Amino acid sequence: MNYYSDPYREVITRLLNENKYLKSEKVEENEKLENTINILHKKTEELKEKNTILEDELKEVKSDNKLLSLQIEKFEKIKETHYFSI
Repeated sequence: MNYYSDPYREVITRLLNENKYLKSEKVEENEKLENTINILHKKTEELKEKNTILEDELKEVKSDNKLLSLQIEKFEKIKETHYFSI
């Protein structure tokens, strides 16, 4: 059976053209998706780096806060002893 016989030629040609178009669209969309994924991976890595920096800064602030709290307690004790010694 000849698939390109006259009654079906137009339909087959249209379907073949549509298939080519859809394949090219699929390739294009796949490239877009891969680009988007790559961008998201880069952004994720940037955010991880920023998060690490912020965590380090937070640790430093917590440490400073503890030191300041200890200093305040020390000065309050000195103040109390000084107040009671008067």
